[in-house]
Amino acid sequence: MPLHARLADWPRRPGQLPATQRPARVLLADPGRFDIAEVQNVHMAGADGRPRRVDRSAARRQWQALADAYRSGGVAVDVLPAVPGLPDLCFTANPSLYLPLPGGGGELWLARMTHPSRRPEVEQHAAYARARGYVLREMPARVTRFEGSGDGVVHPGRFLLHAGIGARTERAAWEALAAAHPELDILLYALADERFYHLDTALAPLDERSALLVPQAFDRDGLELARAAFPDAIEVPLDEALRFAANAHCPDGRHVLIQRGCARTEAALRERGFTPVPLETGEFIKSGGSVFCLKQAL
Repeated sequence: MPLHARLADWPRRPGQLPATQRPARVLLADPGRFDIAEVQNVHMAGADGRPRRVDRSAARRQWQALADAYRSGGVAVDVLPAVPGLPDLCFTANPSLYLPLPGGGGELWLARMTHPSRRPEVEQHAAYARARGYVLREMPARVTRFEGSGDGVVHPGRFLLHAGIGARTERAAWEALAAAHPELDILLYALADERFYHLDTALAPLDERSALLVPQAFDRDGLELARAAFPDAIEVPLDEALRFAANAHCPDGRHVLIQRGCARTEAALRERGFTPVPLETGEFIKSGGSVFCLKQAL
């Protein structure tokens, strides 16, 4: 089974794996119902322990700027409508995982959300996928925690998946995915720092060799795996990581949509030939997500 938790047990490298196509479409969700109704991670509570307050008008402007940035970059944008009672629907990375397949096309794996309040979001993704003819896959019943692209980060251009294991996704999910695709390499990362509760808060692939990486989010084995998979990785300073610099998205191998105000990370990107596209996502950061969390790449 192609699950690898230690570098010594991973015999291949990305360049040896089958090629895949980089997704050219993103799925967003209208933030009209966005709110913080309950505390589900450490970022969502204020100093008094209560849920942070959202400025919905500011959130709308920030979300629109993100959608415009994708369209300006030539990325197709689909939008799910807001749904009453689903305040987190705008974080479309979590209710599903799109897995590009060698030879073209891909599959949309439906999530098993940890928090009951978010479970109805999965059907919104399923309905979208059915209407557009995507191949839908579901986890077996034994899998109880699997939060889609929040913990399943696709390696650009290769049949390789970076897989987080922690409070939101269990190893059994990756075992099920590995059983479905024995030719897929899956690298496992144990997440122990509650500030980086999803893998996508600490690892943002840029191209086949580069990624934004938060060293403090990984144990020794995980850090060795990440550095081997991305030999040109850019390490994000911890203070900028806590402003969600590593929750960025590079849709085309060049432009990096990233939270505004992360100057050292932006400088490092420019030095490596990337073009940062700073965006303000502060209202969504209150809920524990930035650019990467707000999209599903398809």
